[in-house]
Amino acid sequence: MTAESGREVFRGERRFRPGLSPALTVRVLRVALWILVVSGPVAALVVATQVSSLRERLDVADRAAGVEVPLDTSGAEGFAELFIATYLGAGEDLTDGLDILLDGVSLDGVEDGSWSVARTTSLGAEEVGPGYYAVTVAAEVLATAEMSDGSPVWVPVGTRFYSVGVVETSAGFAITGLPALMPAPAGAAAPELLIRRLDGLDAAPGLEGMLPRFLAAFLTGNGELTRYTSPSAHIFPVRPPPFASVEILQAGLVDTGDGFTRVAAVVRATDSSGRAQVLEYWLLVSQRDGRWEVSELLPAPSLAPSESD
Repeated sequence: MTAESGREVFRGERRFRPGLSPALTVRVLRVALWILVVSGPVAALVVATQVSSLRERLDVADRAAGVEVPLDTSGAEGFAELFIATYLGAGEDLTDGLDILLDGVSLDGVEDGSWSVARTTSLGAEEVGPGYYAVTVAAEVLATAEMSDGSPVWVPVGTRFYSVGVVETSAGFAITGLPALMPAPAGAAAPELLIRRLDGLDAAPGLEGMLPRFLAAFLTGNGELTRYTSPSAHIFPVRPPPFASVEILQAGLVDTGDGFTRVAAVVRATDSSGRAQVLEYWLLVSQRDGRWEVSELLPAPSLAPSESD
């Protein structure tokens, strides 16, 4: 495919990808199992025939009911990421890698080795035609520069966003043209959190003493983690310990009325070389025999209930 021929616009209705819903899948499996149990091994061919027939009929029912399976765009997105990483490492005399992905590439005026990329990630793909996707790729771009002694060095120039056309053919994926540099996607406002203010832990006497010790055992290996967790908790320390000390900068809590208290804590963790990171943890804690224990380390901040809840 050439760069020019690849620019043909694909138009058409959005492809309909029918598939079995979970409930219908269970029905198919139950019918197949019943046939196998009743008829024995000699009915294997009959089972396969029945399952195939049922699937075809249920696919028709899915279409009639308007059930649509989301498109799997992971292949197109991965191919676009590969292309952007290769594109940023190319130049006017260094297009061999690009030629494999897109024929007839011309990068006149682009000095070899002037750009590079630290990392790429896809932000999603939009189907703009049957089997044709516009993929947005975020790239952490590096530019070459010279140090005072004249030696070259890579300098980060920020995250840039590229749109890439990727078409899926019977032979695989193909890039339809050079990328377009786009503005950053609009960010959404964060939803309201369950704990609105990090105004301390005074409402739960004793928690302010337990929480730093738990976090120290979790992140530094200093202390026995099980001393601060409930018997049913499945919480394990980070290994090997990445930090040497932990300090709580801010914390807040809310009692949800179900026997548990949700806690949010912003901490500064410092390693043995003095390098620090600021992290945020949300935990579910409860009291047993007058002692606070961590019941669960939540994977994300808890959101405030919506009006419909």
